[in-house]
Amino acid sequence: MDDFLDKLKDGAGKAKDGAERLAKEVAKRTSNAITHTKLSFAINEVQNKVKDTCSEIGKLVYKKYLDGEDFPEELSSFLTQIDALMEEENALTDKLNELKKSIVCPNCGAKNAAGSKFCSACGELLNSDDDFAEEDISESYDDDDDDVIIIEPKKPE
Repeated sequence: MDDFLDKLKDGAGKAKDGAERLAKEVAKRTSNAITHTKLSFAINEVQNKVKDTCSEIGKLVYKKYLDGEDFPEELSSFLTQIDALMEEENALTDKLNELKKSIVCPNCGAKNAAGSKFCSACGELLNSDDDFAEEDISESYDDDDDDVIIIEPKKPE
């Protein structure tokens, strides 16, 4: 019986040692995972700061370009690309503004030019009191542009 108790005691001791080793390994791996996550997050924050700083540098360079300063050819090609993109943005903005001023037909849902009396698609009268008129559309948009900066593109020479 003493032999059985000794074996049982040995087995319990080995199980305890194994459980302690396992707990230490789990703690070590968990600590590594937490450290890995923290480092990845810190790297991402630094990368975002670099992108923001590069963006600010680009804005300053483009402003100087618009003011007429000369730049090396490799920069000038990027700056002229920005000009083209700004023109595209302005065209899209104009289209959006036209859409804001359109009148939607209450009968068929077609968009009609501001000031239209009848729907160009179905002929329905557009300017009754119950209709969704141009004034209703323009009031639904916030036209407060105080905090919007518009940079006009430089015309190529």
